[in-house]
Amino acid sequence: MRSTSILAVLASSLLVTARPVRTRDAATNALVFQFANVLNQLESQFYQQGIQKFQDSDFSAAGFTSSQMVTQILPQIKLDEDTHIAALQAALTSAGAQPLTCNFKFDDALKDVNTMAATARTVEFVGVAAFLGAAHLLPKDLIDPAGQILTVEARHSTLLNIFSGTGSSIPSPFDLGLTPQEILGIAGGFIDGPCDLGLNATNPLTVTNTNITAGTLLTVTANGISGTDNLFCNMIQGGNSTALNLPLSQCTVPDGTNGPVALWITSSSTPLANDVTSRATDAQVAGPAIFFVDSQPEALGALVRGTPKTN
Repeated sequence: MRSTSILAVLASSLLVTARPVRTRDAATNALVFQFANVLNQLESQFYQQGIQKFQDSDFSAAGFTSSQMVTQILPQIKLDEDTHIAALQAALTSAGAQPLTCNFKFDDALKDVNTMAATARTVEFVGVAAFLGAAHLLPKDLIDPAGQILTVEARHSTLLNIFSGTGSSIPSPFDLGLTPQEILGIAGGFIDGPCDLGLNATNPLTVTNTNITAGTLLTVTANGISGTDNLFCNMIQGGNSTALNLPLSQCTVPDGTNGPVALWITSSSTPLANDVTSRATDAQVAGPAIFFVDSQPEALGALVRGTPKTN
């Protein structure tokens, strides 16, 4: 078990740096840390419910070559999230803000081990994207403590890529940042009951395809979308300066795609920027949705996942 001194160091860093800021900055900092607090609660409760639901035999049946690969790692990831929550809530309390405590439901996401693993992969990617996307909102003296959480979330993301069995452990040399509103649009569907962050979530978008590969024509659902006329799909991967913008009727995954992709539907043929400070919001109709293209499987994943057993 990890030393509890990690919590003491991080909480101390957040508390010290949260105090000497102007009122406007303090309000912004509280919003960012409140959002991180809720997102980490989502992750913690997701893992807790998954750990309680599935047994060693379930992971073996899903193709894991050793159930201990999962049953040892998932509780440790949950412990990391709980440690983050404690530090963030301590900082919020010290800054005079009331930490939110929210509840979440994951019925569809926990219907079986494979769905849980796929959802966890998305959740961890979203966690990294959230911290990257909020970095510009923080003053310089708070970037370091926030980065101490971000790097751990990135390690979680790598592990879940491996657990997929078919994904690249590190699919890109660059990650992708998303705004708090975009993150809430992705994660908001899991919230069960009151959890007011004071943010307006983007219109949630769902990709209805399964087994997405290069050449797949994507199909989507969202409120306000009943056809494809005058609508465009925007796909962004980490490292690309702008999105690939295509008419929605021609929204095909390009060759060479590997790893996570963020997808938006817009009303403009102008590609969205891969930059949360300049990404156009007025043209966004729905999204983002996150999907993975596993075009470069690795031997490491094959060591973790085998062929699922059948009845």
